[in-house]
Amino acid sequence: MNSQSELGVIVKAKDLCSYIMIITQKSPKHFRYTFVSRMQNLSLDIIEKIYRANDVFFNKNMPEEYKKRLEYQHEALTSIRVLAYFSQLAMEQGCILGKQC
Repeated sequence: MNSQSELGVIVKAKDLCSYIMIITQKSPKHFRYTFVSRMQNLSLDIIEKIYRANDVFFNKNMPEEYKKRLEYQHEALTSIRVLAYFSQLAMEQGCILGKQC
């Protein structure tokens, strides 16, 4: 899909995911099943949740659909916060460099 037609938040989430994949490629092997896989999965989850939220259509007569969309958005935000924490912890443990964090 053309990035010009995508929402800015989706483009940024994809950029973040791509960046996470790049910086974790050369992480030490003993971090592969802790920080690396968790960070990669969280970055993919963020994109998925944003797409799910965006695919929920609602109007003023559909409060349940609005609630569902908001729930996906909150889940994406929580995943972003968790990813930020894992990134910081990964940096402290030497899994990624400080400038990558």
